[in-house]
Amino acid sequence: MSVDDGRQAEMAESEVKAKKKFGNGIWGAAGILVFGIVFFVYSLQFPYTSEIGPGPGLFPLWLSGMLILLGLLYLRNVLKGNDTSEKMPDRKGLRKVLFTIGSMIVYVALLPHLGFTTASTAFLFVLLLKSYRWYVNLAISIGTSAFLYALFALFLGVQLPLNLLGF
Repeated sequence: MSVDDGRQAEMAESEVKAKKKFGNGIWGAAGILVFGIVFFVYSLQFPYTSEIGPGPGLFPLWLSGMLILLGLLYLRNVLKGNDTSEKMPDRKGLRKVLFTIGSMIVYVALLPHLGFTTASTAFLFVLLLKSYRWYVNLAISIGTSAFLYALFALFLGVQLPLNLLGF
């Protein structure tokens, strides 16, 4: 094998690595942009203002708009070659990500039926299942859900979904 063949093989290998890294960055930017655009469109369904000031659409509109902006900035960095993100997660990491996303989907589906407190407690319990002993996990889940209910429903007056039992 000559020196030129070695250099060509080296260059081909670096191009493959660059394409893999470039591809991951593109997928990440696309995911952020799609997520931001979907929430931006849904936020337009809520009024931007109300009689007393900011309406329920203000926060989601601005938050999703900023997410779109950040997605565009990230896409620009990827296209310029300034992406420093690592490779895709391994099988175990991907399983954790998919489990979390699946749990969030189930949480949103059960929220109207179980109510905020019960659904949130179950959601947190499932997410923290491998991190703590079951009784510590249960205490954290109940405490967090109760705190958030007290903060939003009692203190701020936000109407949260209730179950048939009223909590």
